[in-house]
Amino acid sequence: MKRKITIYQEDVEKIELFDDEDGNLEDFARRLSDVLKSSSVSIISADNTALIVRPSKVISIHVEDPSKEVKATPKSVKKKTPKKDSKVDIITDVD
Repeated sequence: MKRKITIYQEDVEKIELFDDEDGNLEDFARRLSDVLKSSSVSIISADNTALIVRPSKVISIHVEDPSKEVKATPKSVKKKTPKKDSKVDIITDVD
């Protein structure tokens, strides 16, 4: 699955890049954060794409990795019914 990299900049529409890198998402994010620490123009490269950015104008970078997505499946819910031998109190409204 491809990673989706969305770059948000001041007064510019978002820019989306896609990358097939299989590396660790945390390492990838650290490398991107190094780009933001730079005071000069930086290059962000992905599959057959290179983006030249001025880090001072980048507001944020969002990286989505669908292959690392955690999907939760709900467990089946069992209804609790009282046992036949157990005593059940029934409360009713009385005027």
